Amino acid sequence: MKYIRLILVLVSLGLLSVSCDRDLPYPIDQTINSVVVDVYPVDGSDKVLSAGEVKGNYKAQISIPTQQGDYSMLDKVQLLGVFQDNQGNITSKILQDDIGDLPVVLNIDIEKIYNEFGKVSPDFGEILYLTANVVLKGGKIIPGWTEYTGFNNRAFTGWQVDNRAYSYNVRYPVVCPLVLEEFEGTLNVDDGSEVYKVNGKKVSETTIELVGIQESKVPVPVVIDPSDHTVTIPKTILAPSFGQYHNLFIEGKGTIDMCNGKITFVGDLGVDEGYFLIDNQWTISN
Repeated sequence: MKYIRLILVLVSLGLLSVSCDRDLPYPIDQTINSVVVDVYPVDGSDKVLSAGEVKGNYKAQISIPTQQGDYSMLDKVQLLGVFQDNQGNITSKILQDDIGDLPVVLNIDIEKIYNEFGKVSPDFGEILYLTANVVLKGGKIIPGWTEYTGFNNRAFTGWQVDNRAYSYNVRYPVVCPLVLEEFEGTLNVDDGSEVYKVNGKKVSETTIELVGIQESKVPVPVVIDPSDHTVTIPKTILAPSFGQYHNLFIEGKGTIDMCNGKITFVGDLGVDEGYFLIDNQWTISN
């Protein structure tokens, strides 16, 4: 099996000494308290776009997570559309400016949004994101996305909202039809450090099995959610032992891109004693 270095996750206790007479690296009297906003696709609504199609059941919920606590500084939020074309160019537009009462469920008009971006309908390779600008009392706007910083509030993805992870945007990719047979046979795996071969097999309408991850003969299931073309790699034991360590495993989550024949996921490779890779990206291509 491939040689990989183990990174043990250790927790230790220590003392932190802070000097009270040192200045902060920023003027504290000029800091602004913002509000964390959750933007999430309503369960049961459509979560992907099809080329040339503008009709569908698209709904997004905007709310304030309970972890936020006080948000009396909030005046309203703006629905911000972020559009990535099939060349990778990204632009944004305010789609709705007067969202004051939260939580709220919005009906998303794809045709109207595409018209706002100067297009008639979706095309392959495009991605539409919906996020929220925060407008504070006094008029200060905290953008949900900028071309320089990307999406705001990514640091809060560990929060739990209604038994799911906090969501700072809704992602609507323009997808090609799922044809999992295209991931059968010899596939390439790029783990960020090397590219090697595995064997793929369709075992159901929503699952592919990969044999050969880290040279293991154990099938690794890749479970596809047809509603949004996301994938889940449930924790799978590749080997009961790995040198002096126990239960080498892999797990992760990502997306399937049928238009380009790729599955990309981010996840962990580890053992009972620690991790070899944390939040590593794998790409499987046909």
